[in-house]
Amino acid sequence: MRALAIVLLLAGTAAADGTKKKPDKYQQAASEAFEQAGKADKEGDLRSALGLYQKAFEISPHPSTAYNMGDVQRRLGEIKNAIRSFETYLVLAPDAADRKQVEATIDKLHKTRGTLILTTRPASDPQSVDLLKGYIFVDGVQVMKPHAQKGSIEVEVDPGEHSVDIVTSLTFGTTECRVDPNERRDCTLYAKPRIDGHVIVSTGDRQLRTMTEPRGKTISDERFDLPAGRNLLLVRDRSFECTSVAVDVPTGNDIVYVFVNTTEYEFERCRQLDVKQARLRF
Repeated sequence: MRALAIVLLLAGTAAADGTKKKPDKYQQAASEAFEQAGKADKEGDLRSALGLYQKAFEISPHPSTAYNMGDVQRRLGEIKNAIRSFETYLVLAPDAADRKQVEATIDKLHKTRGTLILTTRPASDPQSVDLLKGYIFVDGVQVMKPHAQKGSIEVEVDPGEHSVDIVTSLTFGTTECRVDPNERRDCTLYAKPRIDGHVIVSTGDRQLRTMTEPRGKTISDERFDLPAGRNLLLVRDRSFECTSVAVDVPTGNDIVYVFVNTTEYEFERCRQLDVKQARLRF
């Protein structure tokens, strides 16, 4: 908890005749709320402390109040709000001596992992899926295989947008789910009741497209068939024709899952690809 310069300001300023000027009613009220917040904070009543800090800030904004709001929000796990409060502190105190430390704190908070809670649509919806009978991938990484567990499925992930795929013996579905720092967010998976094919290609970047031939049909985020043996999928990154991806298609009923993504920003060239493959058995 940070002691406030605001309290010193409220003590009054010297008038021309040497007497102290009484703080106005807004400064006085903000000071009282701030002092009450500090007391609640020391007693461990973080909810009351936060409410009182917010009250003080609404009455008379001050950088130290914004900082303390952020600190309490951080300890309460309200990471997104804490980031906003610390950023407000830096705006109100552009020459703050601890700017580098606060910026480091903000950066760390931005990287706090969140949780995706995987669900499906109600049974009344024909596109609901049995999560326990499928392989589930998050950004191409397998997080569950059929009959691996019961109950809710939770996956810890970095903040941001994620591609979540489910593959069953009958179908395939993909969805995009976003989570903020330290957030718990429902991610609903669904799929058509039946999609045939022994090859699945999912793309994490929607500007990436795969094709079986230069002028062929785009087959990204689809389930389809290819001949058994080695096949090459052509990759188009926006308007650029890029490196092919080799896919070994087995005989029998196994399914090949391919995830194509890139973590590079926009370049006037083909971006570096991150390709993951898995062979799924039911």
